[in-house]
Amino acid sequence: MKPAVLWTSVALLMGAGDPWVDAAHQDLHGYVRAVSLDIRGVVPLASEMEVVEEIGGLEEDLLDTWLASPEFHESVVLQHRDRFWNELEINLLPRRRLVRRDDIWVNISRSRFTRGVPQTSCGTHEATVDELNRPLTWDTNADGSTSEGYVMVAPYWDPDTPIPVCARDAQLVEISANGVDCATEAGSEEPDCGCGPNLQWCIDQSFERLIEAGLTADLNERVRNMMASGAGYASLFDGETMFVNGPSAHFFRHLVPFNVGDYESPVPVELLPDLDPMDQSFHAAPLTERHDGVLTAPGWLLRHQTNRGRANRFYGAFLCSEFIPPEVGISGLSDAHVPSPNLQMREGCLGCHARLEPWAAYWGRWAEAANRHWSADEYPSFSEECAACGSTHTKCSDFCEDNYLVEVGHSDEVPYIGWFGPFAFLADDKADHPELGPLGWVDKADESGLFSRCAVEKAADWLLHTEVDGAQLDEWAALFQADDDYAGMVKRILTSDAYWGGAE
Repeated sequence: MKPAVLWTSVALLMGAGDPWVDAAHQDLHGYVRAVSLDIRGVVPLASEMEVVEEIGGLEEDLLDTWLASPEFHESVVLQHRDRFWNELEINLLPRRRLVRRDDIWVNISRSRFTRGVPQTSCGTHEATVDELNRPLTWDTNADGSTSEGYVMVAPYWDPDTPIPVCARDAQLVEISANGVDCATEAGSEEPDCGCGPNLQWCIDQSFERLIEAGLTADLNERVRNMMASGAGYASLFDGETMFVNGPSAHFFRHLVPFNVGDYESPVPVELLPDLDPMDQSFHAAPLTERHDGVLTAPGWLLRHQTNRGRANRFYGAFLCSEFIPPEVGISGLSDAHVPSPNLQMREGCLGCHARLEPWAAYWGRWAEAANRHWSADEYPSFSEECAACGSTHTKCSDFCEDNYLVEVGHSDEVPYIGWFGPFAFLADDKADHPELGPLGWVDKADESGLFSRCAVEKAADWLLHTEVDGAQLDEWAALFQADDDYAGMVKRILTSDAYWGGAE
C-alpha cells in the first residue's frame, strides 16, 4: 500500500455510475463514492472529490478521517444493533403501573386491597387528605369496596401537567404504620404506602416505553463510545462502563427496589448520575464488579430472556454459527423409557444440547427474564441443607425447592442433588462456566480465533456484498485478533484486492 494514495486511476471520469456496483469495476469516482457510501452513508463532498482528483486517488489521510467520523461510527452502531437484536418490549414492573379509570389514575395492583375489588375506581370526587395525602374520609360502595377520591399530583414525567390520582396511590408516606419502608418491595403490600413524591415509585405505560428505549440504547452507546474513544473491540465485552439516561437512571434508582427478585442496578445507586427523569441524553456510569460488557447488560439480558436464548444469540451473532436441525427432523426418541432430564444425554436432543447446555451455563449466575445476578454468597453452587433434604426426602425449604435440585425423577439427577439449578448436569470440565460468566466464553472464542473471524466475516458481508475467499478472511482475522482495532480492520477490507480489484 502506498503511504499517501490508496487507489489511482488514469481515467478520471466525471460522474460516477451506480455506487452499489462492485467497486472493483468502477472508475476512481465510483470507487471513492462507494467507500463513502459504505462507511458513512453519504456521497463525498465536492471539496473531498477535488482533493481526490488533485491527488489522483483516495488519500490515506482522507480515508482515516472518514473512519474517524461520527457517520462511520453510526454505521458501525447500525451493524451491531442488528447483531444485538436489542429491541425491548416487556412489562418491567406491572405492579407499579398507573392506568386511567374514569379519568382518574390508579395503581392497578394496589386496588386489590385498598378498594376491595380489583381495578375499581376511587371515585370521581376530590379527596379529603392530610399533608401526606392520606385519606381522612371515604365512601363505602354497595359492593363493599371503598372510594376515597382523588388528589391532583404533578408526575415526574410531566411536572407541568398535574393529573388526578387516587388518594391512596398518591400517598407520600415513607415508612408505613407497620414500620415498612415504602420505597421497597415490601412496601407494595402496605395500604398506607403510595407512589411517593411526584409518583416517583410508579410508572405509566409511556414512561415504561422510555425505560425500555434507554436500556436498549445503552448497547448502541457502548458501540458508539468504543469507536469514538478508540478503545479496542474487546471493550464491548469486558468494559466497565454502561450508559444511562434519565428514564433508565430513574428506573434503577426508584423502581428496581420494588422487584429485587428480578432486577438490580448494574451501577452502584450512589454513582448513578443525577438526571431529570425525562432527560434523553446518555451519560457514562461505572458498572459493579460482576457486570461485564454487553453480554450482561440489561438490554441484552432482558431482550434474550433465557440462558439458552442468550447463548444461541451469541453463537449466531458473534461466532457466525447456528444450530440447524437435521433435514429428516429429530429422530431417536423412544417411548420405552423415561427420557433423561439431561438434554445433553437425551436421545434426539443431544445433537444440539450437548453444546448448547454448557454454553447457556455461562449465564447461570444471571436470572432469566430478568437482569439480577445470583451471587455465590446467596446461592452457593452446592448446598448441604438442600442436599440433605433432597436425599432423605424430608420437607425442603422454599429456598431449596425453588433454586436447587432436590427432587429425583430420574437416575441421571441423583449425582446433582443439592446443586444450584444452573450447575446441574455440567461435566467436570464445564462446571466452572456459571462462575466464569459469558466473558469466559468470549475469552475461549477469542483464543480459538472464532470471535475475531466472525467479526471480520460480518464486516466483509457488510462491505463486499459477496463471498470472500476463506484464506483472505483468515488473514484479516489474524490481524484483527492481534490489533483489536475495528476501524483498522474495516480499512484493510476497503483497501484490499477484494474490494477494489488491486488497481494501481
